[in-house]
Amino acid sequence: MLSALEARGIAAGAVAAESARVRVAEALRSALPGVAVSIEGEHVVLSGRISPDDPRLRWIGSLLA
Repeated sequence: MLSALEARGIAAGAVAAESARVRVAEALRSALPGVAVSIEGEHVVLSGRISPDDPRLRWIGSLLA
């Protein structure tokens, strides 16, 4: 019984993590129009150019907290 419950918990966690990745990727796409955003496995990957002084980088960091 515990293993079935554990499996359901793991599956629910995986669904929630994927949902979070999709939400973050969509938010990044709309906030950073010049940057390509993709989901690769468990990672949200940003490709493109952005200045290190760009204040949007702090916003991205707040999504990760």
